[in-house]
Amino acid sequence: MSFLTPLFLLALGALAVPVLIHLTQRERKSVVEFPSLMFLRKIPYESVQRRRIRDWLLLALRLAALALIVGAFARPFLRGSELAAAPGGARDIVVVLDRSYSMGYGDTWQRAQQAAAQAIASATAADRISLVLFADGAEVALRSTPETSRAVAEINAASPGPGSTKYGPALKLAGSLLAESLLPRKEVILVSDFQRGGWQPDDTLRLPGGATLTTVPVEGASGINLALTPVALQRIRTAGQPERVGVTASVLNRSATPAANVPIQLEMDGRVVQTLSVSVLPNSSASMTFAPLTVTAANTHASVRLGSDKPEGLSPRGSVDALARDNVFHFVITPSAPVPVTVVAQTGRAEANLYLSRALAIGDTPRFEATLQSADALAGDTLARARLLVLNDVPIGDAAAARLVTFVEGGGGLLLALGPRAIWPASRDTWLPARLLNPVDRTRGAAAKLSGLDYGHAVFEPFRAPRSGDFSTARFYSYRGLAAAKDATVLARFDTGEPALVERVAGRGRVMVFASTLDLSWNDLALKPVFLPFVHQLGRHLSGFREQPAWLHVGEVLDVTSAEIAAGATVAGSGTAQGSRTVLSPSGQRRDLTAPQAAPGAPPPSLALELLEQGFYEIRVVGRDAGPGIVAASNVNLAESNLERMDPQELVAAVSGGGSSGPAGAQDVLPDEAQELAQRFWWYLLFAGILLLIAETVLAQRLSRAAR
Repeated sequence: MSFLTPLFLLALGALAVPVLIHLTQRERKSVVEFPSLMFLRKIPYESVQRRRIRDWLLLALRLAALALIVGAFARPFLRGSELAAAPGGARDIVVVLDRSYSMGYGDTWQRAQQAAAQAIASATAADRISLVLFADGAEVALRSTPETSRAVAEINAASPGPGSTKYGPALKLAGSLLAESLLPRKEVILVSDFQRGGWQPDDTLRLPGGATLTTVPVEGASGINLALTPVALQRIRTAGQPERVGVTASVLNRSATPAANVPIQLEMDGRVVQTLSVSVLPNSSASMTFAPLTVTAANTHASVRLGSDKPEGLSPRGSVDALARDNVFHFVITPSAPVPVTVVAQTGRAEANLYLSRALAIGDTPRFEATLQSADALAGDTLARARLLVLNDVPIGDAAAARLVTFVEGGGGLLLALGPRAIWPASRDTWLPARLLNPVDRTRGAAAKLSGLDYGHAVFEPFRAPRSGDFSTARFYSYRGLAAAKDATVLARFDTGEPALVERVAGRGRVMVFASTLDLSWNDLALKPVFLPFVHQLGRHLSGFREQPAWLHVGEVLDVTSAEIAAGATVAGSGTAQGSRTVLSPSGQRRDLTAPQAAPGAPPPSLALELLEQGFYEIRVVGRDAGPGIVAASNVNLAESNLERMDPQELVAAVSGGGSSGPAGAQDVLPDEAQELAQRFWWYLLFAGILLLIAETVLAQRLSRAAR
């Protein structure tokens, strides 16, 4: 018998405590009342019999309990026992099981479960088994257990998910588990269909020293493999008619077997609206276009599905496709709506807004709906209807400036075009990205030109490529001087180095100051070809317009805040909604989504949602009775349906750089910690000591009652 912490045996000296208690305990005597003791002599009471041990059973229980507890803390074990030393040394086994959706091809998953169970069938009582399930990410389903039956139960309870294959995260997680192991043999058993697309070489990925990687390829499945590619949407606009949407779907046949007359359905909000049939040759594709539909409601759930019947679960009834999860494609259709823009200008100066209004009216993606207002009309209703305000050379008072600040910080956009009439209250100078200075006259001599444009910014990014627009041809005969704030961004300058376009983020919105006019009074920019796309980029950026995709993939992250701001053009009031959200997942589960606390002075952080399921996610604002503000369609990654395999030895050679554990028949010596961990005698000793303490307590109470 050996001990892992033998110094705890010094605590056996505490066994003397019960003996001393038994020798020095005082007997209970009956008290006799006596009137006075002053005339009696005090004689010490001595008894030899009282110093003798009387309750031997009670003493034995106390000594045995203390000895067992001390022995438990000393961690005893049998060095070299059959329990601790299996042939070749005990193993720490990590079973890495691929549960990506390609494992649902035919009977691949059933074969994988059987292969994983067989791989650990030879595990001994000294071995430790862990189970890692992976697809895009990896998770530990079972950690370091000696029970083979428990590991097999976890394997049988698992099922393929909608994720794609990624070997890197799974092998890193398995390596971290083995790095904590004390056993001499470390082994990773990887069970997968070994898709080539799931492996990206990583020089930093290595298993711990002495660990081996055993690959278990799952083969034998066969059958037709059809997949739906992302749909193409065509929006058809006719004057005086509602917008119509045409849907074109493509079917990809990744197998060597032709597919003939396969039904393909278009569904809207769970209702089949049209059914066609498609035939696909081996290793080719075919496209089908459905009749255009009129969509009037926002967040319309739409799906294209292969199969004659709506599926129960994932596979259509009677489907001949061996991999059915990629036989449905979800997307969201929302009628396009223009971005509301309010142009604030002085009355009686229609020519000042001519070029700006025409430029906004020509926009298509997005469309802009511009309305003209006077400065006196900057009331609550005007601001509530707009996503972008353009102050076109108008004076602004204190009250109007306060409302504009609230509008921008709530998520709106503001553009100040400065001319001779533009005034901003001095009390709010520090809020603007630049302080307004006196006009600069360049009518005499050479006119000013734009230079130093920030082509990395969203406003000027489309003009980065050669022959995509030249701002230097525009001449500025007058402009306002600007003193840019320290935290503002200067996006463009004049050739004199003075700021021409300055931006600052304010709360959830943005504000820009343009140092000249948007008409022909101070410059000829409105006559240049770059004026139209320049105005469109200003409108897109300041209004927060984001062309939200009609679908996303499983594993991607949805920026809920940006999606709500973008949906503000079509979903009333959702653009700047505050508070927490409730998320309804495709499986019907609900959970709250709350943004983290923002730092003092910083803009509110964005809400993000990771899409882990296939189907439709609905995000609702808590306390709002209206429909969902955001609906996101999540689809499986089409690359996962490509079942091309890689050579497993390629992966083994890439990650097994730390050496091997030696031949299987070698007798490795277990470290003391591993042997003690395998035997765990301390637990039994501690449990027995606790039982003895309970028995001692019961016996002591009975003896105490008998002595009274």
